[in-house]
Amino acid sequence: MALEIERKYLGVDFDELRRALAEAGAEDLGAHFEANVVMDTPDLSLWTSRRLLRVRSQEWPGRTRHVLTLKLPVANSAKGFKAREERELEVESAEVMQGVLAALGFTESARYEKVRSVWRLAAQEGGALLVELDELPFCRVVEVEGSPEAVDAVAGRLGLDKHEISTKSYHALHQEWRSAQGLPPERSFVFGPEERRRLRRQLGLPDGAGACS
Repeated sequence: MALEIERKYLGVDFDELRRALAEAGAEDLGAHFEANVVMDTPDLSLWTSRRLLRVRSQEWPGRTRHVLTLKLPVANSAKGFKAREERELEVESAEVMQGVLAALGFTESARYEKVRSVWRLAAQEGGALLVELDELPFCRVVEVEGSPEAVDAVAGRLGLDKHEISTKSYHALHQEWRSAQGLPPERSFVFGPEERRRLRRQLGLPDGAGACS
């Protein structure tokens, strides 16, 4: 198990951030396509108790990784940061894992997709951190994962300190966006077929895989 500590930044120009990361000596770990399936009990007991059970597929050209993740709330977290206990297990097949969970009484409660570009940066304080540039169907978000000291130490260097901070989940941000657009609540957020194909082609991936339909 591990403690995941992160902070989101909204409204960031990805091109500017990439330049700042390169100038800071960050390592570009590449981009991948993500398809996520959230599993829950029929009465959404995991969701209401702030627990997350997820099957994630990550695709790079020539390689796919499937991960089962359980996230649990923690009693305390630093102000301005989101912290959760995270337990992960790499699995051979996302489809088979979903079938196992379904046989145990869990059902699919949501699907979501994103393109994630990952950079690793060594901070002067608090150790290394990950800077993740996420393109979602409804917005772009930067997620910085590491110790609070490390995140605070690099926020100014990367120009992130001038942007809005959020500790909300992507599901909460999605609901806020839908409300602002006058749309009804919807737990899932996936790319449309044409947009999905375009993004996958940019990543060098085949058109047919990765869809959450």
